[in-house]
Amino acid sequence: MTITEFERQVLRQTAVGAGHYDADYFAGEWRAEGNKYDLETRRQIEARNPALIKEVFQPRRVLDLGCGPGALMHLLWELGVDVDGIDFAESSRHLATPEVRGRITIGQVTDSTLKPANAYDLVICREVLEHLTVLQVKQAVANMVRMTSTFVYVTTRFHPNPSTLLDFNQKDDLDPSHITLLNKDMLRLMFVLEGCRSRPDLESRMDWGGKGRVLVLEKV
Repeated sequence: MTITEFERQVLRQTAVGAGHYDADYFAGEWRAEGNKYDLETRRQIEARNPALIKEVFQPRRVLDLGCGPGALMHLLWELGVDVDGIDFAESSRHLATPEVRGRITIGQVTDSTLKPANAYDLVICREVLEHLTVLQVKQAVANMVRMTSTFVYVTTRFHPNPSTLLDFNQKDDLDPSHITLLNKDMLRLMFVLEGCRSRPDLESRMDWGGKGRVLVLEKV
């Protein structure tokens, strides 16, 4: 992809509205292989992740940015982790368990006014960035780095075979709201330019399933 092609695609991207993420989005029959967002389904899908998050990062305060109905929040809460969430879909709060519902703030992941700077020692953002435009990804990265004092843990869907740093896909076969699949190095670069360094040692521990979709950054 040339710089001109990249510019053209970035500038014509349209954000996905909050209304798309209704109750049917999280729990509807369209989801492949039962990949729904009720707590017990997510407990099985998350498997080792909640305990590994606590073990690897040893966080005092955690923010789940783009938390959806808060299943990961609940699983971390069960482990005694102090966790908050942000999501822009009202359905997220309605579908959340009573234990974490009041900890979810409704708002944009790009909104720098929702939480103070350095308020959390771990900011989690998993399977969110592919739903944003490239410009929103840039804003969300800056916001994550602003809110963390130490670590950012990200998972997302990356371009499967980029030929240049600029390459990004605007769709996949999983979800019509997956509009940005970046080159992995491009996303890492965005974090570095916000003042982070890569932690490949922690990435390898968090990517226990070997999916290659994990980034861990440390604020410096």
